[in-house]
Amino acid sequence: MHYERLVLQAGNNAVNLCFHPRLTVIAGVGAPERDLLVAELLAGLTGGRPGVYLELGDDSGRRVGIGRRAGPGTDRVTELDSGADVTEEFAAAAGATGGRVDLLAVMGLGTEEALAHCRLTASELAAHCRTDALVASLAALEQPRLWAAAGRVVAAEKVVAREARAADAAAEDAPLAEEVDRRHAAFEAAQRRTRGARRATMFIAGICAPAAAAALMLHVRFAPLGLVAVRLGALGLVGMAAVMMLVSLVARHRAERARRREQAALAKVGAESYFGFELQRIDSLIANSRGLARVAAASEEHRRAQAAWQAVAGEVDPDWVLAQREAIIERAQAGASGLYARIDMDPLQLAQWLVGKFAAARRAGGTGESLPLVLDDPLVGLDAAHKQWALGTIGRLAGSPQVIYLTADRDVVAWARIEAIGGELSVINPTPGRADVGQGTGPPPAVRPTTVRH
Repeated sequence: MHYERLVLQAGNNAVNLCFHPRLTVIAGVGAPERDLLVAELLAGLTGGRPGVYLELGDDSGRRVGIGRRAGPGTDRVTELDSGADVTEEFAAAAGATGGRVDLLAVMGLGTEEALAHCRLTASELAAHCRTDALVASLAALEQPRLWAAAGRVVAAEKVVAREARAADAAAEDAPLAEEVDRRHAAFEAAQRRTRGARRATMFIAGICAPAAAAALMLHVRFAPLGLVAVRLGALGLVGMAAVMMLVSLVARHRAERARRREQAALAKVGAESYFGFELQRIDSLIANSRGLARVAAASEEHRRAQAAWQAVAGEVDPDWVLAQREAIIERAQAGASGLYARIDMDPLQLAQWLVGKFAAARRAGGTGESLPLVLDDPLVGLDAAHKQWALGTIGRLAGSPQVIYLTADRDVVAWARIEAIGGELSVINPTPGRADVGQGTGPPPAVRPTTVRH
């Protein structure tokens, strides 16, 4: 599998990323941005959030576009070469309900398992190459303080994820609220037309009825003088009154249809009337503001927990430390001496690690399909000679699978710009732009590309 294009839509802002089939280097992205991009790349496959459009190709050469919008049953998969809608095929393959399309489920993978296959970080590389030294250095630390700091970081991450999901769930109700407002406005407009038609009908009927009666009286009294003209005048007045009655009935029918549509939209948000919906929306806005405040508070706690962890253990991944807890405690009980300092990586060990990761991503799921390999600045901290050698190895292995390199490392960007001259890779810098995306779930036709290629 390989990515071709990813469009991230949020309101009128969009980021459009076009990927090289072999290797794409996304430059100038720090750690928070890298985390966000990895999450969005996986969300394009799993349907984690609306406002994502993804074009990709599988290992057999089939190309599809996946559009995701808020609400159940709104995912749409289109075969790019034929234009056919193949949503049902992919939803059935994933065993999905409600129309959601999860490509990782089709491959037999969960999100955490896919991350383990396709994301490589600097801490993971360091942990692989320095496991014994890391365990020894961590065993020499004050153990209660170490485990308390690690537990605090993991707990803070869970709270941030929970509050963020709650805030996203509130945001996904926005399209339903917009639909209710549209239906209510249409109903009010139909009511105004109905009242106008009713007033016009009553006015014209009030004139036509006496006029028709007068015409009939004239017909009886002066029949010899103008029989045909009197009859035509009376019929014309009666016909005009009938036409206005018909106009009034049509307007009333349209108003009733608009009312039913408004009620259907209100039912989707769990409201019985528009007034109740307004009260519900006020409550939702208050709750949403509180939810955003909780997200901010949770993020601040996570930042503090991360700072406390780094003060204890440095840049080591706390999840990895918790996974190695038994080994660290055993080493601490046996008596560890000396703190861990920087250890030069063995090139052979590094090569074995890279080849192993590429092989794992090449056949990631039960279907044998490959996953794009996302390199999350894994070479940070390497000396220049080892880094250049590792970049050359990555450049040779890229393409099977596709590689997406997220980096803020100037050495990596400089290497990539030179290699991009030959067309073997591309370097892009994501920038925010504006886009007017249509109401469908297909490719956003008016999204202006916001990638800068070098």
